[in-house]
Amino acid sequence: MAEKASRTPKSVKAQITRASLVVAAAAILRSHGPGAVTYRRVAEWAGASSSSVGYYFESISQLLYEAAEHNMTLWGQRAEKAALDAEALTPEECRRNLDMFLLRACLPEGFVVPAAHYAQLIAAAESDLVTHAYQEGRKRLDAALKRILAHAELPIEPPLVTAVVDGAAVKAISEGYDVTDTAQRLLRDLLKAVM
Repeated sequence: MAEKASRTPKSVKAQITRASLVVAAAAILRSHGPGAVTYRRVAEWAGASSSSVGYYFESISQLLYEAAEHNMTLWGQRAEKAALDAEALTPEECRRNLDMFLLRACLPEGFVVPAAHYAQLIAAAESDLVTHAYQEGRKRLDAALKRILAHAELPIEPPLVTAVVDGAAVKAISEGYDVTDTAQRLLRDLLKAVM
C-alpha cells in the first residue's frame, strides 16, 4: 500500500514544529517501541497539539517512517564516530580495543532501553516504510563497521558482527542479563577465533 507524502511546511515556525514532532516520535520509538507512537503521545512529548500531528503527517506509518529515518541517522552518526576513533589509532591499537569500537557502533546509547530498541527493529516488518528506512540506515552502519574492521586488518564482514551483537542482545534481554556485557563476551569469542 503506497503512503501519501507528508505535508512540507512553508514557514520556519511550522518547519520547527514538524521537526519537533519527528524528534518526539523518534524518542518514543527508541524508548517505548513502535506501538507507543500515537498522535496524542507524540504531541505531548513535542509540546504541540494532537491536530498538528495529523496536519503534518497523513498517517502514523509516515510518522513512524520519518522517526525511523531519524533514529537510523543518529545510529549511523554514532557508528561513524566509532569508526573515526578507531582509525585514529594504529591497526594494532585498534585490534586491542576492537570489541569496544564495534559495540559502540552496534548497540544503542546507554539512555536507550535495549528491549525497546530491539522491539523497534523487529517491528520494522510491520510497515514497509519503516523497513525501508532501516534497510537504508543499515547500509551506513555496515559501512562504518567495514571501516573499523578494515583498519584492524580483520577479514570479518559487518553482517557477522551485527548478527553476533544482536543475537547476544536478544539473549541478554530474554534471560535478564546485561546487554553490553553479554554482547562484549560473545564478540570477544568471535574476534579470538579470527585473530
